[in-house]
Amino acid sequence: MQETSIRQQITELFQSRFTETIRSIEELPGAGSSRKYFRIISDLPYSVLACYGSDAIENQTFIYFSSVLSTAGINVPTVFACDKTAHIYLVSDLGETDVLHAKETMNETEITSLYKRILSDLLRIQIEGGKNIDFARCLVRPEFDRTAMRWDLYYFKYYYLKVSGLEFNEQKLEEDFDKLLDFLESADRSYFMYRDFQSRNIMYKNGQLGYIDFQGGMKGPLQYDVVSLLFQAKANLSPKMREDLLAFYIEELAKQISVDEQQFRKHYQGFVFIRIIQTLGAYGFRGLIQKKEHFIKSIPQALTNLKNELPIINAIVPMPYLSTLIDQLPELTD
Repeated sequence: MQETSIRQQITELFQSRFTETIRSIEELPGAGSSRKYFRIISDLPYSVLACYGSDAIENQTFIYFSSVLSTAGINVPTVFACDKTAHIYLVSDLGETDVLHAKETMNETEITSLYKRILSDLLRIQIEGGKNIDFARCLVRPEFDRTAMRWDLYYFKYYYLKVSGLEFNEQKLEEDFDKLLDFLESADRSYFMYRDFQSRNIMYKNGQLGYIDFQGGMKGPLQYDVVSLLFQAKANLSPKMREDLLAFYIEELAKQISVDEQQFRKHYQGFVFIRIIQTLGAYGFRGLIQKKEHFIKSIPQALTNLKNELPIINAIVPMPYLSTLIDQLPELTD
């Protein structure tokens, strides 16, 4: 759709919901998706965001999840209006600064405190949100099952491993993938999994946290979202901080459900591995193929994280062939 047509439809939708005059409509910088976001400045005492997305089902999923998570006490965008095609909707503006950038001006104690607040919110999202979500309304799949996990592994296989030019044996690689999937499938997957729970999707405004970009959520394991937050390559949290925050999360979780900490940590390490693999594939696709610079810049740290995890995951699930390939992977930055 032409941008002039999008702006016209945004104007019409805004005027159908509000009586105040629009002063400006500013398109915001894009990130990893094809969705377009616009900030509307008007005579309202607050700004409003408009989202245009070509996938109406994705938009409807976001709107549905937003309603459920809001009921669970999570600060998510309030949906003001949606056009009849479900391609454009208006939401409350949670601010311009995400946690990734907000933490740049904080010391280690402040960052740790902030992340503990985020993890406390995450528990509400996973447990309280999960109690009320109809998983049949999920966007991609209702559950992070073996098929969804394999898709993540294939993201790495096709968008980083094959792009690297490294020759490999498909059969041996699949055998190691199956070993990992067998282990991950044994984790409890009965909670709401946000799917992309990382600091770029957490807004920080006047000391308040707000959560966006959760439309890819599904039923899944608790560990996955913790991993997504603590192992985000650009956030570059120290190993000690990651461990302190994981211990905090497990302690808080144990106040709500029964936890076998040893087994929880083993599954956590398994999801660390698959999340980093998936992320490296995503950086390959968004960066090397779509030529988006900030994804390319994230590749070195993600690759370092992946190689650092090899001895840990191999002590739980030995994957000798995959490990050999990862050890040989080059750092692709162009």
